[in-house]
Amino acid sequence: MLRLLKSPLRLALRQWGKSIIVVLLLGTGAALYAKPAWRQRVETLAQPVLEWAGLVQHSHDSDDIYWCPMHPQIKRKNANDVCPICNMALVLLEGGGSDTPPDQLTLTARQVQQAGIVSEAVLRRQLYREIDTTGRIDHDERYYTGISAWPSGRSRIDRLHVNFTGDRVTRGQVVAEIYSPALITAQEEFLVSLESVSGETANATRPSSSGGILNSVGKKLLESARQKLIYQGLTEQQVEELSRTRRVLDRIPIQSPISGTVIERHVQEGQYVSEGDWLLHLADLSHLWILGDIYENELGSVAIGQPATVSVQSFPGEIFDGTVSFIDPVVDRESRTVRVRLDVSNPDGRLKPGMYVRVQFRRDWPDVLAVPENAVLWTGQRAVAIVRQSEGTFQPRELRLGGRWLYESPESSDESRESSVVTRTATQNTSLEFGSNRQRYHEVLAGLHPGEQVVTAGAFLINAEAQFQNVMAKLLPPQDQPATLESALGEPLAGGVRNVLDAYFKLTTSLTEDQLEPIAAQANALVTSSRELAQQAAGSNATDLQKSALTLAGHAAEIAGKGPADLKAARIAYGRISRDLFTLLSENGGQTLFGRDVFAFRCGMARVGYENWLWWSPEKHNPYMGQRMLSCGTTLESLAEGGE
Repeated sequence: MLRLLKSPLRLALRQWGKSIIVVLLLGTGAALYAKPAWRQRVETLAQPVLEWAGLVQHSHDSDDIYWCPMHPQIKRKNANDVCPICNMALVLLEGGGSDTPPDQLTLTARQVQQAGIVSEAVLRRQLYREIDTTGRIDHDERYYTGISAWPSGRSRIDRLHVNFTGDRVTRGQVVAEIYSPALITAQEEFLVSLESVSGETANATRPSSSGGILNSVGKKLLESARQKLIYQGLTEQQVEELSRTRRVLDRIPIQSPISGTVIERHVQEGQYVSEGDWLLHLADLSHLWILGDIYENELGSVAIGQPATVSVQSFPGEIFDGTVSFIDPVVDRESRTVRVRLDVSNPDGRLKPGMYVRVQFRRDWPDVLAVPENAVLWTGQRAVAIVRQSEGTFQPRELRLGGRWLYESPESSDESRESSVVTRTATQNTSLEFGSNRQRYHEVLAGLHPGEQVVTAGAFLINAEAQFQNVMAKLLPPQDQPATLESALGEPLAGGVRNVLDAYFKLTTSLTEDQLEPIAAQANALVTSSRELAQQAAGSNATDLQKSALTLAGHAAEIAGKGPADLKAARIAYGRISRDLFTLLSENGGQTLFGRDVFAFRCGMARVGYENWLWWSPEKHNPYMGQRMLSCGTTLESLAEGGE
């Protein structure tokens, strides 16, 4: 008990002793502080004394930043400060010594761990897209036919050889026999005409002035009677048989025109029918159609001649091969779908018209830059990815996406991954089974570079934190921000266009300075950059850009190699190059450069057949007139005028 009492007393005495010493020192210092020569020394001596006494805290310059975990926008340099919002003590911000850029977000190691943040490298991948839809089996109209009553008037079905719907028949098989008074009369007329012609032929040796005329008329009547029989349903073979036997058929056999299955039976035996009435409908079910529906945003992944896989519930695990043979040219206004028709072979007849089927298409994409689906956040119409800059530092990045919901092909080589700056950390399932849990990807046209790390897990928490710290508002441009060449063409193509412009501007500089010697080398550089741009455009299926780049390279080649004969020849070729470049830019996103990186001019005094040119600044440098009239020219207000 005495020890407990002595301890507080000892502390109090010690504190009083410090206070007395401080008072004496401050009194002495106050006298010396009045002298300027001693002022700095007194301040230096007083600070450690006050800290020793516990009256002030230790003060030193530090780059440490303290922040509120509940309100990350609150940041202070004093460790003893509290959050003015929640009155919570501030904690040390790891890595907070340097100021964080306004478009980045900083999290502590604990926050990163609690959010379960996982990142993955952005790589170029060989991807493919799957379309999984439903369809139904229908007859192939090219192998579908109907049999109708051909004789005029009314006829009677005397005998029907097809007993039920679904019966199979072969080509030429008799399916019915009909009694037709009109057809019997037509047969008799044919036989009379045949006898008449035969009699005239037998008497042809007798001299007669009208014998030739009668013979000609008889043949025409015979031919007319013959055609009448064919028009009323008799075949050529049946007419020939009638000519040979000279015996009228009271029952006319009707033969099947194809081999197939009876789909519909419209008559019964003994039934009377009129001309044009349907008797039977037949279909060859060894060839079928599958009619499927795809959404209009999937049209780019389906083409005529493309293979597809078909499966039905009746035969689980079995796959039937189909081929796209027709795409409906009209979109259904209500369902916003397009009908796609597939041809499928059915030699064993297991597929039945009317069955519902599952149809799956696959379209392979070229080697493209891609990110996992769960790395993309959608903020309205914008796609955003969270890029991991360093430990605890993240940056939201707006993306321009191409193909979406793609899968990685098993043919993807590991060499592309090894060449990347950062190795992919996430596992991947390359199974080809439709509808599996494989990871899906989005094609990235702009916004990311190979090797950058994007957050694939915990991105929503980072996004919420970024919204709270107002990072998104500082990063994302307003909706009405003007487009850039990169956003219009993508990073690779935009870089190729800029390389072409750089080579063109160097050639322009030589002509403005009337220098002939460097033109050949500069034109050769323009040929190289134009051809590289054409190759990039071919890889991106930008056919118009590829064509324009090749045309530009062809005109630049006219003054490459040995070079032009003189400045006039160089300027004529330069005029063609300028015209090609106007076309290339105006049709391929170059208008985004106009007024900033590219300016257009016209020289009305040029005598080379061309008068327009481009320059990188609004200052006129006339390549057609050179040093004689360097500033001559008119500024154009658009690239379209230069293309005329």
